[in-house]
Amino acid sequence: MTNATDFRRYAYINTSSALEAFNVTRSAAPAPENRRQRKKSFTVIPNTVKKTKQELVADQKLAFRKVAVILAVTIIAISMLFGVVFTFVQKSELTQSIAKAKSQIAIAESENISLKSELESMVSVSQIDRYAIDKLGMTKLQSNQIRYIDTTKYKEERNASLQNESPENTSDATK
Repeated sequence: MTNATDFRRYAYINTSSALEAFNVTRSAAPAPENRRQRKKSFTVIPNTVKKTKQELVADQKLAFRKVAVILAVTIIAISMLFGVVFTFVQKSELTQSIAKAKSQIAIAESENISLKSELESMVSVSQIDRYAIDKLGMTKLQSNQIRYIDTTKYKEERNASLQNESPENTSDATK
């Protein structure tokens, strides 16, 4: 940002010395007379030396070679240009196919997420309870419906029956 004090230091410069310095450093343009004198005049000098037939044939062969080289370089340059254009076209097609595949992947991932959330909502405990009550006609277990069974008596009876059967099984096995 500038303020008024920035321009005060330039107010005391002597403008005449600045103009003289500008005139000294400025390049002087040539006077119009100098331009006319420097202008070259072109004159046509006729070729008085005649070439032999062999020299003319050699010059024609050299000119033909130069034309062939120019054509070859032109053909190579054009083929390189077409090659570059072809690679750019392929690159853009591949980029488009990659973008299309990425969008399909994103759609599939979002569909996967929605299906997973739907599955989780279907498998929740509240859904299972509702299905059991509504569709299967089941009822929730109440505390008065619970019966406890003493398994110790069952285990004792079973052990006794196994011991009674074991001597008979051993005698049967020896016969």
